[in-house]
Formats: sequence, C-alpha cells, structure tokens
Amino acid sequence: MSLSIYQNKKIFRLSAAAVFLFILASCNKDIPNATPINYKPLNTSSISIGSIINSDSNYSFFKAAATRVGALAGLSDSSKVFTVFLPDNNAFITSGITSKAVIAALPITTIGGIVNYAIIPGEQFTSAEVPTTFPNIQLPTAITIGFLPGTPVPLKLSTFPSKRATGFWDNNIPVTMPDLKFQNGVVHIVAGIVAPPSKLLRDTLYNNANLTYFKAAVQRADSGQTGLKRFDSLLNYAVTNMTVLAPNDAAFQTLIFGLAFQGYLDFLKSLGLVPNATDSANAFATATGAVAAGPVFLSTNNITTAQVRGIIAYHFLASPNPVTTAYEPNIRVFSVNFPATSATPFFVKTLVNSSFAPHPGIKADATFTTIAPNISIVTDLKFTGLGTFPPGGAPYSGAPATAVSKDNHAVNGVFYIIDKVLLPQ
Repeated sequence: MSLSIYQNKKIFRLSAAAVFLFILASCNKDIPNATPINYKPLNTSSISIGSIINSDSNYSFFKAAATRVGALAGLSDSSKVFTVFLPDNNAFITSGITSKAVIAALPITTIGGIVNYAIIPGEQFTSAEVPTTFPNIQLPTAITIGFLPGTPVPLKLSTFPSKRATGFWDNNIPVTMPDLKFQNGVVHIVAGIVAPPSKLLRDTLYNNANLTYFKAAVQRADSGQTGLKRFDSLLNYAVTNMTVLAPNDAAFQTLIFGLAFQGYLDFLKSLGLVPNATDSANAFATATGAVAAGPVFLSTNNITTAQVRGIIAYHFLASPNPVTTAYEPNIRVFSVNFPATSATPFFVKTLVNSSFAPHPGIKADATFTTIAPNISIVTDLKFTGLGTFPPGGAPYSGAPATAVSKDNHAVNGVFYIIDKVLLPQ
C-alpha cells in the first residue's frame, strides 16, 4: 500500500507564492546604507586617537597591528574624525592573540580586518547617542568589500552597536569602557576583538556538517522558484541584513520522526480505523525508516514543497518595510539584542508574516550573565514557535528551541544553530 503521510493534513497555513513576495521588494533596491549620524565636534582633548594608541602601553597590541597595515597615521590626523571600538591588550589576549609576535605572524589580511573593522570613519558618537531600540544601529566601518555592478559606490562592511540597560556592545562584544573623548573622535574599549565576517551566509551554512537537513530543506523550498525568489539566492546576496535560525540535523530528525509517526496513525483514522498496539508499532517502524532516509526525505512526496517553504520562512526573522509594510529579512540581530527573559513575552516577526501579517512570530528569551559592573553577555538563548506537534496542540507547549551556537556572523547576516524545528502552525 502506497501512502503519503501528509494526506489530508493542514500543517502550515501559508500561501506558497505569498511567502516569496517579500524577496523582490527587498532585493531589487539600492544598497541599504547606514543612516548618517552628525555630531558636534567633541574638542575635549588635544590628544588624537592615534597618539594615545601610540603612547599608551595598554594598546601596544593594537598599535602593532595598526602600524603593520598603515592605519595609525590616519588615526593621528586631527582633520578627520573617527569612532573606534578599540581592543586593548587584554581584549587581544582574551581573543587568543597573546603577543605582538603573533600579530606579526598573522596574514596581513587578517590584521587589516581586525584594525579596520574597529574603525568607523567620519563619525564620532558617544554611548548616549546609541539608541536602545531593537535590534541595533548599522554603521559603516573602514573596510571596503567591493562595488555593486554598475555603481561607483563602494560597499562598506558595517558594524552594529547597541545599548540596553544591561550593557553596551559592538555586535555581541561588550564595551568595557565607553566614551573616551579625543581631539579627533571617540574611543570605546571592548572586551574582545570584534572580528569582521568574511563569508556569506550561504557558504557558512552549507559547509556546516551539522546542517545537512537545513540545506536540503532550503533546496526543496526553492523548488520551482527562480532568481531572487529563492532562499538560496537570498542567502548568497551580499547586501542584505538577515537573521537565520538554522535547526541542526538532530532537530530535523526529531521532526521527521514525529510527523511520520503521527501521519501514519492519522491515515488509519482517515479510513475509519482505530489504531491499536500493532498499528503503533508499524507507525514507529515507518517513522524510523523516514529518519533513516536522511535529508533525502525532505525531497520526497511525503512532504510538500509548500510545507517545507513554510518551515524555512519561519526561520528567517523579518521586520516591516516602513513604506510598503511588507515583511522583509532586513534585521541583523545579535544575541545581546534580544531582551532578557521576563514576564512579558517578546516576539520577533518572521517571513511567515509576509503572507499572514497577524502571526505573532517567534518568542525569544535571552539569559544574561553579568561578568563585570554594567557588562553582561548572553549565556542562554531560547526560541519558541507558535506551532506544536501534533498540529492542533496548545500554543507554546513543549520545550523551546535552544541556540546551541550563537552569533555566527556572516557578511550578509547572522545565524543561530538551534536544536528544534520551529513550526508556524
């Protein structure tokens, strides 16, 4: 007897076409430039940023790195302005660079990335000017990563400062000493090196040996789509800001087992039969076989393209376009940007909202640990989806997904590896 374990099931209430309407709106547009911030000159010191780096032994590691790539002279120029998220020697050591000899031995491209990603040229701002709104602000650094075809405007690699009651960060790295004011700008001392990303989301996700089901799911979700209507194309598009929750292989295996098991029993019920112990054993065997099939299961007729597309869309965080109000994958959220766990649930919208705007999204809960006064990091991060298994269960039942790998940074976004597939039922 041949059967589809998804016969007569309505697991995901999504329109397959509508899920992708956001892509053409979000990608066929100009580079998302950072909003300029104009501040009055500080003029509170006669010492330049370059001079303090040159003379203070606490910054001798950064001095060695900046000297090696020729950046120290620019930071000494009083006619220019900068904001610098400066790693002191302790920050270098914390990040695994334990001596100036290590700096001298590293590839020049690596050193250049460390130095130039710390520098925001043409801007000077204090912590007071960093908004506390979700998720962060985007500022272009001194790193130029190329030009878009047909445009003379160089694409700058951005960094994302944020501030909350629990701290001040650049990306996900805590600022340990903010607002050091110099003749030509402001310096914020950071707890570790804020490393620049070097690969696109597509490359990083697809090359992870624990995300083979996620890759297969993206490929199935893109079936029949072309160009920028494909998730694959979006992951490979350099000028976006995205946040992706990527379930690991074990998470997909658990989902497949549960769906196959319940689907077998539901099929019997649809025939007017009451499943017995033998049927449960057969359902278990069917589900075990579905898991044994591996990622190829996601390309079979046992699950529809629309269902897989719904799953993947639910794992891309999104926000509304202020002009069109369409939901787009245009937010890059670091773990420290999610609110701390509290009595008031915090929900983040996803691409599911592009087809069903009222959907509450995904509930996020971050656990912060204080490592010093006014300095904290996220030590646990959980996401809870609206859907349950089996379909029709009480919302938000069962264990949430835990981010087993946080803040994986790419040129076009950040991703989290989670241990459970979230369902948008």
